[in-house]
Formats: sequence, C-alpha cells, structure tokens
Amino acid sequence: MELFSGLPERDLQLLDSRLPVVRWPKDASTPEPLCRPDHLYLVREGRLALFEQTAPGHEIMISILEAGAIYSTLGSAPTATVTALDDSAITPLSGRAIEGLVARYPRLGRNLAELLSDRIAMLRETVALVSEMRVEDRLRARLHQLADRFGIATRAGVELRLELTHAQWASLVGASREAVTTAFSKLKSSGSVSVHGRSITIPWDVVKAREEALADAKTEE
Repeated sequence: MELFSGLPERDLQLLDSRLPVVRWPKDASTPEPLCRPDHLYLVREGRLALFEQTAPGHEIMISILEAGAIYSTLGSAPTATVTALDDSAITPLSGRAIEGLVARYPRLGRNLAELLSDRIAMLRETVALVSEMRVEDRLRARLHQLADRFGIATRAGVELRLELTHAQWASLVGASREAVTTAFSKLKSSGSVSVHGRSITIPWDVVKAREEALADAKTEE
C-alpha cells in the first residue's frame, strides 16, 4: 500500500491489525461506513468505479480504483458515487485519524499528497480524453489510459481484463451503449484492438505507434 510506504515494518503490522476493514460485495449497495463525510477511504482488495454526474443527469465513470488506491471526502468534498466492480475491502479513515497518523508518521503525509497528486493528474487526463468528438476516439483513448494503469503484458499485446459491461464502457466514455458497440466494431476492424469475451488486447504495434506519437507531440512542444 503506497499510503503506508516507508513506515517501520513493526508499526505496519500493528496498523494492519487495528485499522477497520469494511467488506463490500460486488454490485451491492454502498455500506454505510463508506458513505461518511470527512473520511479517507483506502482500497485494500478488489476494484471500485467512481462516477460523476453531469448537468443533464447522466453518470460518467471517471476512475477505476484497485488495491492501494484512495478516494476522499475529507474537508468539504462531497461523498463520491462509487460502485464495487469486484468483491472489495475498504478501510475508512476519519479526518481525525489521518491527523493522528500524519503527526506520528510525517512520511504518511507525503505519501498521501503524492497519491492525491496522481489522482489529480489522472482526472486531468480523463477530462482531455472525453473531450474528443468521436466516440471511437474517446474509446480508443480510454483504452490506452486504462492499459497504462491496469494492462497485462502478453505476447499479443497489452491485455485489459476489467470485466466491464457495455453499459459500464459507455459510462467510461460518456456515450450510449449502441455508440460504444459501434465504436468497438470500428476499432476491431481497424486492428486497433482484439476482443475475446470481456478481455481486450491492444496489439504491440498499436502500442508502439501511440508511444511514438506521444513522443513526437512532446518534442513539438
């Protein structure tokens, strides 16, 4: 867990035995201890999806969180709309508990700042990706973004095993299920991805071409 990186091993074992853990079965309603204001939530196991509601009332999946990730209602931050994509386990930490931990372990304060900075960077990237006009471009960009974070290297390319439904993919790109189905068909036809069930692979030549395009764009800047 990056939040506790650098803390003494003996203290880590003590914290692990004392920190609360809330079990959250897949697709179940959010447990009450995970809906409280002024808390930091640490994903211990499983995978969660964070949503944000747009002005017309649509929900967009803005982030997928795995073990070690955090989300927060500290301060005046509103409670996030969260769904368990897998059977998960979450540790809720109150604002007062965070104060006490940071006072005792200053390194934890830096770890927390780094995790929140990484989240901000990811959200900036997501805003840029979903601003693409064509659904297939948004889908392609989101696939590469998720592959960077969750992809598994295979002989054929970078594989994503997120087990998302078409409705959830639609939420990720801010489009209808029908539009996402069409976009997937276009990406498969162009060789940008291969799909087997809910497993999606981005071929190595596509990955390399994207990396070269990003490198060229940075050089031009």
